[in-house]
Amino acid sequence: MGKYKLEIEVIFDYEGYPEYYSGHDHAFEEGLVACIPFGFPITYLETVKDIIDMIIDDVRRYDLIKFPIVKDMELQKEISELLSDENIIKAVMKTLPEGTRPTDRFFDISPEEEEEIKKELEEDDSPFYNGPMLIGYIHVWKLDEPTDQ
Repeated sequence: MGKYKLEIEVIFDYEGYPEYYSGHDHAFEEGLVACIPFGFPITYLETVKDIIDMIIDDVRRYDLIKFPIVKDMELQKEISELLSDENIIKAVMKTLPEGTRPTDRFFDISPEEEEEIKKELEEDDSPFYNGPMLIGYIHVWKLDEPTDQ
């Protein structure tokens, strides 16, 4: 157990075409010690597991040790350790309705919408992706002052 009591929270901020995204637009609140963005293309056919895997892959692109608002090296280390795959999975699942399984569809689309999406994907021969994205953040909160450990 670390010196700090930390908690992670996953925020799904936006889904859609990135040119219409207006940004996260938050100021750091007391206790918020890290805000790690993620964003990736989606088709709306993804499962919960697909989305979790993409979040983890995207988050791993950052140097998680370097959090500009955190000067305490021990706190930086604990934040990095907290951001394990297992903890990210738990945080994502916590945002979803109880009973959601990894094999469930992440997006709620009708069978008609699913068929339309599949047809569009088959017809799209462009090498450039110009579809919607899922954008979100992992927040790390420091819940209390350091312990005497």
